[in-house]
Amino acid sequence: MRTKKYILTIILTLMLSTLFAQTDCVKCEIEKVKIVSENMDSLTFRMVADFFCTFDTSCSIDAEYSEWSNEILYNVLDRDPDLFLKVLQQEKVDDIQLVLNETENPIHEFDYQTIYDKVKNTKSKDELKIRVLKAIESAAAKEGIKMKN
Repeated sequence: MRTKKYILTIILTLMLSTLFAQTDCVKCEIEKVKIVSENMDSLTFRMVADFFCTFDTSCSIDAEYSEWSNEILYNVLDRDPDLFLKVLQQEKVDDIQLVLNETENPIHEFDYQTIYDKVKNTKSKDELKIRVLKAIESAAAKEGIKMKN
Protein backbone atom coordinates (compact mmCIF):
# COMPACT_ATOMS: atom_id res chain seq x y z
CA MET A 1 0.00 0.00 0.00
CA ARG A 2 2.83 2.37 0.84
CA THR A 3 4.51 1.73 -2.49
CA LYS A 4 1.30 2.64 -4.32
CA LYS A 5 1.14 5.95 -2.45
CA TYR A 6 4.73 6.77 -3.37
CA ILE A 7 4.16 5.87 -7.00
CA LEU A 8 0.95 7.89 -7.12
CA THR A 9 2.71 10.86 -5.50
CA ILE A 10 5.56 10.69 -8.01
CA ILE A 11 3.15 10.45 -10.96
CA LEU A 12 1.08 13.40 -9.72
CA THR A 13 4.22 15.46 -9.13
CA LEU A 14 5.47 14.77 -12.64
CA MET A 15 2.10 15.57 -14.16
CA LEU A 16 1.79 18.84 -12.26
CA SER A 17 5.38 19.80 -13.12
CA THR A 18 4.63 19.23 -16.80
CA LEU A 19 1.44 21.25 -16.54
CA PHE A 20 3.19 24.19 -14.90
CA ALA A 21 6.07 24.01 -17.35
CA GLN A 22 3.63 24.32 -20.26
CA THR A 23 2.12 27.50 -18.85
CA ASP A 24 5.48 29.24 -18.48
CA CYS A 25 5.82 32.26 -20.64
CA VAL A 26 8.95 33.42 -22.37
CA LYS A 27 8.89 37.15 -22.94
CA CYS A 28 9.59 38.42 -26.47
CA GLU A 29 9.28 34.87 -27.85
CA ILE A 30 9.02 35.27 -31.60
CA GLU A 31 7.89 31.65 -32.04
CA LYS A 32 4.53 32.54 -30.44
CA VAL A 33 4.16 35.43 -32.88
CA LYS A 34 4.88 33.04 -35.74
CA ILE A 35 2.25 30.55 -34.53
CA VAL A 36 -0.43 33.26 -34.43
CA SER A 37 0.66 34.61 -37.80
CA GLU A 38 0.49 31.19 -39.44
CA ASN A 39 -2.89 30.36 -37.91
CA MET A 40 -4.70 33.66 -38.40
CA ASP A 41 -7.68 31.89 -39.99
CA SER A 42 -8.01 29.38 -37.15
CA LEU A 43 -6.91 31.17 -33.99
CA THR A 44 -7.59 29.58 -30.63
CA PHE A 45 -7.87 31.05 -27.19
CA ARG A 46 -4.59 29.39 -26.16
CA MET A 47 -2.67 30.72 -29.18
CA VAL A 48 -3.72 34.29 -28.49
CA ALA A 49 -3.17 33.94 -24.74
CA ASP A 50 0.35 32.58 -25.34
CA PHE A 51 0.99 35.44 -27.77
CA PHE A 52 -0.16 38.10 -25.29
CA CYS A 53 1.98 36.49 -22.62
CA THR A 54 5.12 37.29 -24.61
CA PHE A 55 4.61 41.06 -24.34
CA ASP A 56 7.03 42.85 -22.05
CA THR A 57 8.66 46.27 -21.84
CA SER A 58 12.03 44.60 -22.39
CA CYS A 59 10.95 43.56 -25.89
CA SER A 60 11.46 47.07 -27.24
CA ILE A 61 15.16 46.30 -27.75
CA ASP A 62 14.28 43.42 -30.11
CA ALA A 63 13.25 45.20 -33.30
CA GLU A 64 12.14 42.06 -35.14
CA TYR A 65 9.89 40.96 -32.28
CA SER A 66 8.54 44.47 -31.63
CA GLU A 67 7.55 45.19 -35.20
CA TRP A 68 6.13 41.79 -36.01
CA SER A 69 4.25 41.36 -32.73
CA ASN A 70 2.69 44.79 -33.13
CA GLU A 71 1.56 43.99 -36.65
CA ILE A 72 0.15 40.62 -35.57
CA LEU A 73 -1.58 42.26 -32.59
CA TYR A 74 -3.50 44.49 -34.99
CA ASN A 75 -4.20 41.58 -37.32
CA VAL A 76 -5.74 39.60 -34.42
CA LEU A 77 -7.74 42.65 -33.38
CA ASP A 78 -8.99 43.07 -36.94
CA ARG A 79 -9.60 39.37 -37.63
CA ASP A 80 -11.22 38.33 -34.34
CA PRO A 81 -11.93 41.19 -31.91
CA ASP A 82 -14.22 38.96 -29.83
CA LEU A 83 -11.39 36.51 -29.20
CA PHE A 84 -8.97 39.39 -28.54
CA LEU A 85 -11.25 40.78 -25.82
CA LYS A 86 -12.13 37.36 -24.43
CA VAL A 87 -8.48 36.47 -23.92
CA LEU A 88 -7.75 39.80 -22.25
CA GLN A 89 -10.77 39.37 -19.98
CA GLN A 90 -10.36 35.74 -18.99
CA GLU A 91 -6.69 34.96 -19.22
CA LYS A 92 -4.23 36.17 -16.64
CA VAL A 93 -2.36 38.43 -19.02
CA ASP A 94 0.61 39.69 -17.02
CA ASP A 95 -0.07 43.27 -17.85
CA ILE A 96 -3.10 44.23 -19.87
CA GLN A 97 -1.64 47.71 -20.07
CA LEU A 98 1.27 46.38 -22.16
CA VAL A 99 -1.18 45.07 -24.77
CA LEU A 100 -3.07 48.37 -24.69
CA ASN A 101 0.20 50.32 -25.06
CA GLU A 102 1.05 48.24 -28.13
CA THR A 103 -2.41 48.98 -29.50
CA GLU A 104 -1.89 52.71 -28.93
CA ASN A 105 1.47 52.67 -30.69
CA PRO A 106 1.20 50.80 -33.99
CA ILE A 107 4.33 50.33 -36.05
CA HIS A 108 2.40 50.35 -39.36
CA GLU A 109 -0.71 52.14 -40.56
CA PHE A 110 -3.96 50.20 -40.28
CA ASP A 111 -7.59 50.81 -41.15
CA TYR A 112 -8.34 52.10 -37.66
CA GLN A 113 -11.98 52.92 -38.35
CA THR A 114 -12.77 49.39 -39.54
CA ILE A 115 -10.99 47.84 -36.58
CA TYR A 116 -12.65 50.31 -34.20
CA ASP A 117 -16.08 49.44 -35.60
CA LYS A 118 -15.41 45.71 -35.28
CA VAL A 119 -14.39 46.10 -31.62
CA LYS A 120 -17.34 48.38 -30.96
CA ASN A 121 -19.72 45.75 -32.41
CA THR A 122 -18.45 42.91 -30.22
CA LYS A 123 -20.72 41.36 -27.62
CA SER A 124 -18.47 42.49 -24.78
CA LYS A 125 -19.88 45.23 -22.63
CA ASP A 126 -17.16 45.72 -20.06
CA GLU A 127 -14.60 48.39 -19.24
CA LEU A 128 -11.84 46.55 -21.08
CA LYS A 129 -13.66 46.99 -24.40
CA ILE A 130 -13.79 50.75 -23.74
CA ARG A 131 -10.05 50.77 -22.98
CA VAL A 132 -9.29 48.95 -26.25
CA LEU A 133 -11.48 51.39 -28.19
CA LYS A 134 -9.65 54.32 -26.57
CA ALA A 135 -6.30 52.74 -27.49
CA ILE A 136 -7.41 52.51 -31.12
CA GLU A 137 -8.62 56.12 -31.02
CA SER A 138 -5.23 57.16 -29.64
CA ALA A 139 -3.38 55.27 -32.39
CA ALA A 140 -5.56 56.88 -35.06
CA ALA A 141 -5.14 60.34 -33.55
CA LYS A 142 -1.36 59.99 -33.89
CA GLU A 143 -1.97 59.59 -37.62
CA GLY A 144 -4.33 62.59 -37.66
CA ILE A 145 -7.44 60.42 -37.94
CA LYS A 146 -10.55 60.95 -35.83
CA MET A 147 -12.77 57.97 -35.19
CA LYS A 148 -16.45 58.16 -36.11
CA ASN A 149 -18.41 56.88 -33.15
